[in-house]
Amino acid sequence: MQILVTGGAGYIGSHLVLALLRAGHDVRVLDDLRAGHAQALDRVAELAGRSAEFVRADVADVPRVVDALDGVHLVYHLAGSKAVGESMGFPERYFQNNLGGMAGLLTAMRQVGVDRIIFSSSAAVYGAEAEMPLSEGATHGPANPYALTKAQGEQMLAWMAERCGWSAVSLRYFNPVGADASGRIGECCAEPTNLVPRVLQALTGDIPHVAIFGEDYDTPDGTCLRDYIHISDLADAHLAALDALERPGHHIYNVGTGRPYSVREVIDGCSRVAGRPVPFVRGDRRPGDAPVAVADPRRFADDLGFRAERGLDQMLESAWRWVTENPRGYAG
Repeated sequence: MQILVTGGAGYIGSHLVLALLRAGHDVRVLDDLRAGHAQALDRVAELAGRSAEFVRADVADVPRVVDALDGVHLVYHLAGSKAVGESMGFPERYFQNNLGGMAGLLTAMRQVGVDRIIFSSSAAVYGAEAEMPLSEGATHGPANPYALTKAQGEQMLAWMAERCGWSAVSLRYFNPVGADASGRIGECCAEPTNLVPRVLQALTGDIPHVAIFGEDYDTPDGTCLRDYIHISDLADAHLAALDALERPGHHIYNVGTGRPYSVREVIDGCSRVAGRPVPFVRGDRRPGDAPVAVADPRRFADDLGFRAERGLDQMLESAWRWVTENPRGYAG
């Protein structure tokens, strides 16, 4: 089956492309390389023993996307901007990149008659007051422009399903962590904002320390709890979602483990895999941080049989291997 992956040269996209190639699919990647890396696709080809076709283009460029859709049976849409803090400072970029990109892609798909799509959404669509664990029916309340674009992207797909008979899946990611077991592909970001990459930077000396924002939450060790999922499990989840496309409509699934880990557990785990303590400082709570954010993954398991298999140690060991074997990311 011929599949188009937008954003396929990025962190999540490259792991998805590898999983698709290993499963025997023919893959075409569309990426403008603003955040992705062509070298990641070269390494994916080494690991898979065959290559994905690459098209360098912006997903909002309808004529280029129309060309890229030639012979394609379905689309994975991962292209977009994803930094919460940046979205607060430059909301218009997120409206243009995420919503404009989605509109361009849907326009191109409609033109060529491709009507099946799996969308990279986010648990950020849920409201701060939603009951834990988070089920797909939990209250929405996007707290930043990034989250808003994910929620509106889902709504766009719901309309395409209702009015045009499309089959669409929105996968609400929780917190992807880790790297392929080979150590050849992983997360490459000069200034990461997520916890695990920051902790690893503190271990490698790229930053002096990592901060713990709040140790007085109503949690077992006083620090925030989050649901982390291994990047390879997340890639596998995308393959499992293919079966949902056999049914018309818009289908929504959480992609997490249902097992949260605290900030201290993550820091201690990184110390364990690195064999040395993580330098950290204590800070005050950050506005807007929820004490707990954890998925209820039962719908995905019940409907499609997907369950994440890898635990925290595997996530952190693979991430540590990636950063130690690739200290300059894809530049080395």
